Amino acid sequence: MPERARQLARLLNLSLSMAAVVTFAAAPVVNAQSTTTSTPKPGTSSGKNTPKPGSSSGSKQPDKPTDGEQATSCTAKAVPPPANEGNGDQLPPLDLPKEPVGGAEMGSCGAVLPKGANFPPDGITADSWLIADQDTGDVLAGFAPHARQRPAGTVKVLLTMVAIKEIAPDQVIVGTKEDTRQTGTRVGIVADGKYAAKDLIRALIVTPAADAANALARELGGPDVAAQKMNDLARGLNALDTRVVNPNGNDVPGQSTSAFDTALIYREAMRIPEFAEATGSKKVQIKPQGARNTAITRTNDNKLLDSYKSATGGKAGTTSAAKNVFVGSAERDGKKLIVTVMRSDQQPFEQAESLLEYGFTLAAARSKSVGKLAGASEPPQTSRTADTPSSDEEETSKQASSAAVHRSAFGTFGLPITLLAGAVVLVGLLMTAKRKMARAKRLRSQTR
Repeated sequence: MPERARQLARLLNLSLSMAAVVTFAAAPVVNAQSTTTSTPKPGTSSGKNTPKPGSSSGSKQPDKPTDGEQATSCTAKAVPPPANEGNGDQLPPLDLPKEPVGGAEMGSCGAVLPKGANFPPDGITADSWLIADQDTGDVLAGFAPHARQRPAGTVKVLLTMVAIKEIAPDQVIVGTKEDTRQTGTRVGIVADGKYAAKDLIRALIVTPAADAANALARELGGPDVAAQKMNDLARGLNALDTRVVNPNGNDVPGQSTSAFDTALIYREAMRIPEFAEATGSKKVQIKPQGARNTAITRTNDNKLLDSYKSATGGKAGTTSAAKNVFVGSAERDGKKLIVTVMRSDQQPFEQAESLLEYGFTLAAARSKSVGKLAGASEPPQTSRTADTPSSDEEETSKQASSAAVHRSAFGTFGLPITLLAGAVVLVGLLMTAKRKMARAKRLRSQTR
């Protein structure tokens, strides 16, 4: 082969090699784009084949989502337990929404846990429960969140919210004999006694106070009017499992709520300064006006305030149909959580504490939320500053950071630079080859 032909062959091979290098360098761009545009779908759990909480403490949930299509609603528990010792309700059940409030996973009749999370602790006997972030509304975990239950005393949170909104704090309310005859634990109102509305409201927040609940309902227009106002508030909050028939929470036909709704309502109540301050108090004192002015002091019936140092408040209740129910809150290192325990065979406080500890563990692990307490308003900026991202914002930030890593070498700006560098190298090689060919030609001419 002539010398000139060999030189051209070498030059062609060099050009092909450089083209291969540039192509290899550009390949990560495709990978980076596919990584950032197809975000994996979060793991879901329909509750099917999922052990009831307490059956496998400490074991890991399977990495793959449970099989089966996500139920749109918990139809198996669309009707609360019978209110009258086995007799069915005389009121039709509430309609089930087309889509579960709070997200598709909230429609499960079983456990709803973050993908890869440990199972909840042993000893949970509640028919349904839920753990949520008080600030963001993110649901961290739950069991049958929308299963309809009887509310018992937790319904008084709604009554308190309506009373705070509509009754002037210094309004004088006169006790009646009907107040003193109310079923359940009473704070000690006496007939003809005069009480400031703010004292009765505070008593209702801190204790069962069946007599104070009746007096406040009467001030709102009577039990039926008060119940309607409570229902209006519940609908405004999108608490669609909740129907109030009796403002005191007694077992009556039609009365209904759920773990999800109870947490949702409590979260909104904690936005009200008067409620948030009172629910964390260990005692309440009522100072009657007029001749019967002996002060009444009662202790908060929320035992978590004594046994659990992170507790910030709560409301408990007990009836035959509701069994033991509780909604409460706790705060640790700036993280605020809400827990609901519905229809437990045992006292709910120990279970609430275990679930709160489980919730703090999930929060510390930055587990992805499984739902949202979608209330009427955005979460308050209290312990979280405006610069602190929510879990959804953190997930978006992580994805953006991942994309930035891919782009850093061969991304949006790296690809043109890589191609330019390859072109410069190729031109340099061509010029070098040309010089070598010229030099060889001169040498040949000198030797002739």
